[in-house]
Amino acid sequence: MSIHKKTQALIDTAYVVLEANHPMTVRQVYYQLVSRHVIENNRGRYQSVSDALVYGRQNCIIPWDWIEDRLRRPRQVGMWSDLGDFGTTILSAYRRDVWASQPRYVEVWLEKDALSGIFEDILNHYGVALNVGRGYDGWDSIRNAARRYGNGDNTTILYFGDFDPSGEDMVRSLRDRLGFFGCRPSIRKCALNLDDIQRYNLPPDNTKKSDTRRKKFVDQFGDVSVELDAMPIDVLKDRIKTEIEAHMNLSALAATLETEDRERLALESLMGRLI
Repeated sequence: MSIHKKTQALIDTAYVVLEANHPMTVRQVYYQLVSRHVIENNRGRYQSVSDALVYGRQNCIIPWDWIEDRLRRPRQVGMWSDLGDFGTTILSAYRRDVWASQPRYVEVWLEKDALSGIFEDILNHYGVALNVGRGYDGWDSIRNAARRYGNGDNTTILYFGDFDPSGEDMVRSLRDRLGFFGCRPSIRKCALNLDDIQRYNLPPDNTKKSDTRRKKFVDQFGDVSVELDAMPIDVLKDRIKTEIEAHMNLSALAATLETEDRERLALESLMGRLI
């Protein structure tokens, strides 16, 4: 079955994007194509990308496991074949508390779930928690965060979100609502920023006229709107690592991880005698 040249071009470019970084969501692939100026940023083109990725997978051009759907997942019950299998899970699950030797507690907050896989892969090594807001966080999430942080004096939040009226306002909202509970951590927006858009030549869209925060934003930055998904993946990964390492004592982290390795070996030896 032959396909249109434009569809084939989308599949070919998507393959290159995914070969370098996978798995990705359809939305991530779409914005990577937009950022490379392969397609325009509009709803019709998004559907074209989605259709092209379906065709590419159905016809074995793009591997199925290169695309992920982070929302539609089965809630499975944990089971093991035997005690030995369960013991392997215990060993892999053991993590020593890295924050006991750190001067400050650090968390990363992310506006959108579509990018959470990229963040989780990096944050796991550092023991940093990821909070996904999916837009403005609900009050229950804010209250739980305030309980984790106490008064916030020794806490840093590294925030990643879109550059648009709501994306910029979410940082203000987070600061104000945590303050309602007497919690005032240091909050830093790490990306996406206006400098990122200019430096990496990210294709802008117009701000939504329905957004009540639009006027103030446009007066300050102009009528420009870019989603975090458009940031080059390698640049985003490097930004996450750089920001985390700038706010942690890396020598203390290394010492904790060395102790963790020794304790895991001791646990493995103990389990070998029990099973």
